[in-house]
Amino acid sequence: MVEPAGKGLGPRVARPWLLVTAGAGLLLLVVGVSGHLGAAWGYALFAAASVLLTGGLAVFGVFALSQAGDGEKLRQTFVLLLGAGGAAYVLSVGALAGYYIHETLAGRMEWQWIIFGPVVLLALVVLDLGLYRKLVAGNIPAWRRYRQYISREAIDAKALWRTFVDEVVLHRTLFRASKVRWLRHTLIFWGFVTMFAIELAAVIVRDGFPAFGWRDVWREWGNPVRLGFDFAYDFTGCMILAGCLIALGWRVAVNDSPERRYSDTPTTLFLLFVVVSGFVVEALRILPTAGDPVHAYSFAGRAVAVMLPFGQPAVAAWYEPLWLVHVVGSCLFIAYVPVKRLVHSCATPLGRLMNSQKGMLAAKKRGVLGAMLNRRGAAPPHA
Repeated sequence: MVEPAGKGLGPRVARPWLLVTAGAGLLLLVVGVSGHLGAAWGYALFAAASVLLTGGLAVFGVFALSQAGDGEKLRQTFVLLLGAGGAAYVLSVGALAGYYIHETLAGRMEWQWIIFGPVVLLALVVLDLGLYRKLVAGNIPAWRRYRQYISREAIDAKALWRTFVDEVVLHRTLFRASKVRWLRHTLIFWGFVTMFAIELAAVIVRDGFPAFGWRDVWREWGNPVRLGFDFAYDFTGCMILAGCLIALGWRVAVNDSPERRYSDTPTTLFLLFVVVSGFVVEALRILPTAGDPVHAYSFAGRAVAVMLPFGQPAVAAWYEPLWLVHVVGSCLFIAYVPVKRLVHSCATPLGRLMNSQKGMLAAKKRGVLGAMLNRRGAAPPHA
């Protein structure tokens, strides 16, 4: 699967593997629908995908942010891990979709769970394609022109790590430009990223543990593991909610100033709808037992439950439709990320990481100027 350094996976190599992965996923779907595949297969593949993708990203981090190790071996390793992780994820979705369809047709599962997996997969595919088009495809011509000046040997690792901490983790440049913009960005960005990571862990604990025959801690009333997840969901949701409200208030405050260009009201309202609908769904879930002290960990959902204008009889009628609206809305928002300004959350840090490599930028400038002068018959500049 791995080509020589600098080439990556070409179409002749990638397409057969994509077709094989898609075919295997479809086969698992069919086997699952027929009732010959348990949920453990799907969750085992999901766990494997999580480990492989995490490992691939870690190796890529070592490859891109340091000079440690053999560069070509590291490149081959992260390409292999990321490719295998992506394939394992597709297979897990096929296996789980087949299992859930069979269980639903047998009357043992609600119909909306059939929609969940494929919608999430579609959203992630759209996200990946959008980010690739915005961040990779548009920069391929520049990479081909200047890659002779980019090498691991020329990496300034200290500058790279310092910029990574300052710009990717702490967003210090944004803090210096505007503390309000920094606060809204930090709350939304880290709230969203942390909630996404929590959900990945919840899939294993909530659904994978019972499928493997392990203790079902998620459905044990008052279990501290479940309560910890409840608190984490509400805390990160409140981070995003606060960030959205600050963004809307800031947008009103700068309506007639040049800073208005840094606002993205449609995206903010979209994300606000997703968060609020999630809190309403949580409130409906806990409404029948809202007085139980165990719900103190679901502090935001409990507060919304108290404010709901209807009582317990409406829960059965409203819970499933609103759950579906929230899930589909969440997936649509994930697919929407590359469309508007949110993509700058990825693009801007990448640009600053590249700008931290002064040696490479100077070498590129000397090479470009040298080529221009050579075409005019002049001597190239010296280093």
